[in-house]
Amino acid sequence: MTPFLWIALALLLLNAVPALVSFALYLGSGSAVWLERALRFYRWSVLVVLISFNITIFKHIIVTIINW
Repeated sequence: MTPFLWIALALLLLNAVPALVSFALYLGSGSAVWLERALRFYRWSVLVVLISFNITIFKHIIVTIINW
């Protein structure tokens, strides 16, 4: 794996784990504050996945165009 993918994985874990914990706390307590925090971390997790996917795809496209 490239360093970029390791960084993307680390950023994903830094967002996904708190999202899961916050959602579990919401399920346990029913407090809307925990749901808001879980959704916030979830949205950041999705953003990290989509950005890393786009960078990976566009990197391959640019390398293909350059080597053509």
